[in-house]
Amino acid sequence: MSQKENPCILIVQDDTDIAQLRQALSGAGLQVLEANTGEQALAFVAQYSIDLAIVERDLPGMDGYALCRQLRQRPVTRELPIMMLSRTSHIHDKFAAFDAGVDDYLARPFEAQELLYRIQVRLTRSQMRGAPPETAPTRGRLIALFGSKGGVGRTTIGVNLSLALQRRMPGRVVLVDGDFFFGDAALHLGLPPSHTILDLVTRIDHVDEELLEQVLLRHPSGLRVLLSPRDPEDVELIEPAHLARLLDLLACGNDYVVVDCQAIYDERTLTILERADAILLIIRPDVGSVKNMAIFSELAAKVKLAFDDKIHIVLNRAGSKSGIGAKEIERIFKRKIEFQIASGGPSVSASINRGVPLLLGQPKHPFAIQVTDMANQLIKMSTSREAGSSDPYIGFGPRSSS
Repeated sequence: MSQKENPCILIVQDDTDIAQLRQALSGAGLQVLEANTGEQALAFVAQYSIDLAIVERDLPGMDGYALCRQLRQRPVTRELPIMMLSRTSHIHDKFAAFDAGVDDYLARPFEAQELLYRIQVRLTRSQMRGAPPETAPTRGRLIALFGSKGGVGRTTIGVNLSLALQRRMPGRVVLVDGDFFFGDAALHLGLPPSHTILDLVTRIDHVDEELLEQVLLRHPSGLRVLLSPRDPEDVELIEPAHLARLLDLLACGNDYVVVDCQAIYDERTLTILERADAILLIIRPDVGSVKNMAIFSELAAKVKLAFDDKIHIVLNRAGSKSGIGAKEIERIFKRKIEFQIASGGPSVSASINRGVPLLLGQPKHPFAIQVTDMANQLIKMSTSREAGSSDPYIGFGPRSSS
């Protein structure tokens, strides 16, 4: 369907700003209808062909939220683009608007040019809705870190790996704290507890790029972080389907999404692992880690995680004088350890306590250098696959022979 030359915009507002809105829209060649109440607006949409509605949050009688819900319930306006205007930019007001069915939310004061731009975007998307895309959208890589047991350094590696990827892909990397019960990515990064994944799953039907960016915390490095719930009792609100949708949205808008998984085998964790492009299995050179690695290998085979394709072993604290050597682990599992990271020693503990990851505080530290090398190898693997290579191990060195 071709876009109308002069789309009709319905303004539902009851204050003096309506004249300024009318002037801005009319000056851009848009037709304008004006309603002062929600009831009048409903009468207009039944009588006229409306292309987009701009609704004031505070209206006499039926407020803006109630009007939007009414519009979404009517077949003729179910897909109508709706923008809400408000005098507050509080996140909870925005959430309430999206829950009511709003497509866009604009807080005063705003520039007329921004309003016109947003209207044009919404009109264009409305015209394209339902049409098949000419090309498939580019999807970023999802990297999941899973510990063979707790205390193997999974979060430390995950945080520093995310920062290393962020240096190569500025503004295009997201770290998801997938340890929903006891995640401490915020502690590692020195971020204050704020919005969490719960702010998204409770509004999962209305999550879009704008809402994602409001909930993601931005670290000074540019890395964006999705935190786990503050209260473990709230974890049950997170369903596997929620995670699948959020991970897909994040992957479509970023180059890399790094997920620090909890060390338990529940449906949430399996959802993450199944959707991952690469799984980094973090182990330590001790009997407990090796035993749990065997359990994970058996599980991977049962749920068809394609062990030989996307799971890569990371040996943390490699070279420790006590424990099982890397060669012995490779002999037992007949598989190459792709990454080995030496112990960071007291420097790692100190960096966590300060909330400054080692990659930022001591970039020349051997731990930071090895994690950076791992990030470079992951990028090389992604590039090789995009180029059509059939060998998933390009950039990782040879596999152990069986």
